[in-house]
Amino acid sequence: MAVVQAKPEAEKKEQVLPRLDEKLMKPGKYEVTREDTFTVEIWLKKNDRRWTLCQPSDKGAIKEEVVFRMWTYEEMVESRKMATNYDPLKRIHMVDHDALNRMKLQRFMVSWTFDKENPRLRIQHVNGVMTDESWVAFTRLHPNICSYIIERMNLVYEFNG
Repeated sequence: MAVVQAKPEAEKKEQVLPRLDEKLMKPGKYEVTREDTFTVEIWLKKNDRRWTLCQPSDKGAIKEEVVFRMWTYEEMVESRKMATNYDPLKRIHMVDHDALNRMKLQRFMVSWTFDKENPRLRIQHVNGVMTDESWVAFTRLHPNICSYIIERMNLVYEFNG
């Protein structure tokens, strides 16, 4: 007959408690939090049957805004890893910039004003990530608007602009 004994307390895994200093003190100078955002402003004007980018001073210019959350260093590294593929023939790692841009948009776009006049362009999030249906809504925009949003987003994320 075998006897089963409980492990001594010393061998049990220690429970990780949140750090007390982080509970008492809010993030300080230079720290990125989930509340840190930036806004991309887009000025549009309808020419013929298409929307074009314009200056705020142009007659009939409409202002739209897209709000993004700042990424942390860990999120940046993880996103780049997920968008990187290894090419065994060339023996190099290649970043798929289209996949990386899609990840940035889906993970970090918080809101936009395009849905005010068009409910089909509503952005929805599940667990903080934009849904695939919302990605389809993004791709319904004119390509020049999509490119401009991505360019301005990358200006901040990649070049600290």
